[in-house]
This record gives sequence, C-alpha cells and structure tokens, in this order.
Amino acid sequence: MAYVISKACTKCGACLPECPTGSIAEGKNQFHIDSDSCADHASCVSVCPVNAISKLADSTLSIKNLNSASGEEEEEEEEEEEE
Repeated sequence: MAYVISKACTKCGACLPECPTGSIAEGKNQFHIDSDSCADHASCVSVCPVNAISKLADSTLSIKNLNSASGEEEEEEEEEEEE
C-alpha cells in the first residue's frame, strides 16, 4: 500500500530526501506521493513534523473520497450551491 500526504502538509521538505524511490514531489500547495512508485518504505512518515503522511488504506479510493476526508468536498458543494 502506498502513502499519501494530506492537506496538513506545510511544504517543509523534510520528507523529500527520506524517500528512497523518489516518489515524493512538490506540488503547488503541498508535497504529493506517486502511489505507483511508492514502495511502502515509510521512511517519510517519521520525519513529517505535522503528521501529514499516512498509509492509503484502500488503493481503490477515488480522489473524491480522499478530498472528502480532508473536507474539500464540502467546499465544492458550497460552490455548486452558489452557482
């Protein structure tokens, strides 16, 4: 199972050098983990100062489900209601 980085990520960069497979990349607002190349080493988890890295429990989860877990879905619903 791969790991994911939540919206709690502060882009401190502590995880980047810890990934032996180079699966972590910097995004616009946070770092991201490529689930296809993540080899489940978990070395990034212990260095994250805000505990933003966790194991993806079910690799079949959709992006919408991940966003829902972070509260993003509620924001999308509010935007749709405003339109």
